[in-house]
Amino acid sequence: MILLSRFFIIDLFIVRLSMACKIAIFNMKGGVGKSTTAYNLAAGLVQSHNQRVLLIDTDPQGHSGAALGLPIWEIQAQLKDVFQGQISIHQAITSTSSGVDVVPSNIQLAEEEIPISGRPGRERLLQKAIKSVTDQYDFILIDCPPNIGVFSVNALMACDGVLIPVDMSYLGLMSIQGIERALKLIREELEHPIQIVGVLATRFDKRNKLSKEAFESLHEHFGDQLLQTVIPETVRLREAPSFGQSIFEYDPKGNGSRAYKVILDEVMVWQSRNQNVQH
Repeated sequence: MILLSRFFIIDLFIVRLSMACKIAIFNMKGGVGKSTTAYNLAAGLVQSHNQRVLLIDTDPQGHSGAALGLPIWEIQAQLKDVFQGQISIHQAITSTSSGVDVVPSNIQLAEEEIPISGRPGRERLLQKAIKSVTDQYDFILIDCPPNIGVFSVNALMACDGVLIPVDMSYLGLMSIQGIERALKLIREELEHPIQIVGVLATRFDKRNKLSKEAFESLHEHFGDQLLQTVIPETVRLREAPSFGQSIFEYDPKGNGSRAYKVILDEVMVWQSRNQNVQH
């Protein structure tokens, strides 16, 4: 009986280790590189770290799926159908040439925001939907829209951690207060203990004094939560989606690719630490 109990504990430990690490990429400001970070991290985790990755696009703009080559206006199944309860999340998953599985969206998702907002348990719809696939992936990354509406709340409630891209501008710094209020809502009002994976400085221009000042301000505010690697302002990052490729495929030796490779390592370290805390 004792032997069986020990085997049960070992099996349970293995199952828990196989559960996906779930990370939301969130900022209430647009144009900060949320989608760019989401699809490049997803592709990089697959290609450089041999991870199984599901990318869920909760932004009705659908940029994450489009950037990885999906014809988002022709998709037969998408996230809105999952929220409506018409299909399971399994049925909405689409494979891409990058090796990333995607649950895509398009503008039709926006049409569901008001109906979903009136449903009981609306904050946990995505959390419940992904339970059936968490043992099939190492990472589930969720690209959020630039607001704290029902889709962003669903994404944050479904995740263990949040990665926060902040662009190096005055308005980028102004967004921090809104981000912190949103996370406080999730932690205190909805009682979900989401952690900060890191704060990522994006659109960094080393020739620009404002970029350096903004980075210093972020460091003063967030301390060790600020990732030391910055994502540079580079045209290659903006060009890659038009070819349906991640930056690692489009410009593997460029500054953007090198920066995101370092971020990949930091995300892998966070995953390892998070698992150790849980166990």
